[in-house]
Amino acid sequence: MPPNRPDARRWYSGIRFRVTLTASSVVALMLLASGITLVVLLQQSLIASLDAAATDRAQTVASLVAGGDLGPTVTNTGSESSLVQVVDSSNSVVAATSSIDGQEPILAQPPSGGVTTVLSLDRMPAGDGPFRVVAAPVRLPTGSGWVYVATSTLQVDAAVGNLAALFGVGLPLVLLIVVWALWRAVGQVIRPVDAIRRRASSIGGEDLSQRVPVPERSDEIASLAVTMNEMLERLEGAALRQRQFVGDASHELRSPLAALQVQVEVALAHPEDPGSALILEDVHGQVVRMSALIADLLFLARSAEGAPRRATSLVDLDDLVLSEMQRLRELGGRAVELDGVRAARVEGSERDLARLLRNLGDNARDHARSLVSIRLTTTEKWAEFSVTDDGDGIRAEDRDRVFERFTRLDDARSRTVRGGGAGVGLSIVRQIVRDHHGTITIEDRPDGQAGAVFLVRLPLALNGGPFHS
Repeated sequence: MPPNRPDARRWYSGIRFRVTLTASSVVALMLLASGITLVVLLQQSLIASLDAAATDRAQTVASLVAGGDLGPTVTNTGSESSLVQVVDSSNSVVAATSSIDGQEPILAQPPSGGVTTVLSLDRMPAGDGPFRVVAAPVRLPTGSGWVYVATSTLQVDAAVGNLAALFGVGLPLVLLIVVWALWRAVGQVIRPVDAIRRRASSIGGEDLSQRVPVPERSDEIASLAVTMNEMLERLEGAALRQRQFVGDASHELRSPLAALQVQVEVALAHPEDPGSALILEDVHGQVVRMSALIADLLFLARSAEGAPRRATSLVDLDDLVLSEMQRLRELGGRAVELDGVRAARVEGSERDLARLLRNLGDNARDHARSLVSIRLTTTEKWAEFSVTDDGDGIRAEDRDRVFERFTRLDDARSRTVRGGGAGVGLSIVRQIVRDHHGTITIEDRPDGQAGAVFLVRLPLALNGGPFHS
């Protein structure tokens, strides 16, 4: 398998891996940030609780001092484990809890200022640290003093450490679950894409009838599959039309080429025959016919390939109509009448519009019994050009098919002085009308007589419209 094929790419370059990696990284960062934030908030909350309890204890001891009820030993209450000292202005211990009775002051120096202060100590002689110490000012009988309340933070540190350890174990486990879930979820999402890719890789130009599978759920991938199937349908239709085009073109060219070959062989075999001049005239007619057919085929081929339109200009449609009428009259064989003409200016290719009128005129002349009628009128925004013949007409069910390439309705419209065309003239007419943003329809004659009316509507030029020169 070639290295540039998708199947040969490494697994870590696929969408599944990249989506899982990106989403997992975001989740991991969010979990890490959440865990750190929670641990910090818990530690701050527990420390704040310790400080609040120590402050209350210091205020209680200060109240005992103020009431003269404080002895040399500060009695602990309930399950309280804080260490309390009362010192005088010289930082000498006046009273203390029994656990630190006779010990050095908790603080080597009282805080500066006369406000309650909260400090942190790593170690104390009375116990393992670290400690949080609240120093509150108090008024002793001998003068100013301080109440020291020290509380160990070992339990806080233990609780925070346990939570951090829980996160250390739980967060990777949660992340693994998230990665697994994402990997499966993304795999389920892209599985239809892989099925579409496998089917698309098996569709070749020789068989465009296959379609990619459409997922049952209605989502973006299902829309993609539907769009791809619509594209394949258009490609299949285009390929079918191309094959038909090539086959029909080959058929149309084979007949005149075969006739040319026979006529040339006859002329070469009998060069002295006086009839060779007539043969050359026939050859010339066949060459002219083939040249016209090839030009028509090239026009349709360029239109099918989306070739850019010819340079556009303002075209006096009434002048082209009058020229076409004169051409038909010079050909003879059918009466040609002008049912009415109004000045009309459109924007487009004068060469293509002249070709449109010529093809419609030739078609009407070929199928008319005795009369071809041409009319040009205008409305507020449109120029309406119609060509009417008194032939056999076109059945309603055939009026769309007649514009297809190489279509000839021999049963309905068989009267032709030229023995039938290649069946591309009306296809060219429709293409030119589309290129000029117009419409073409086939209608019955308004007088109820046999025949057909080809009605072309083209938008008038924006800066001109009907005008009189």
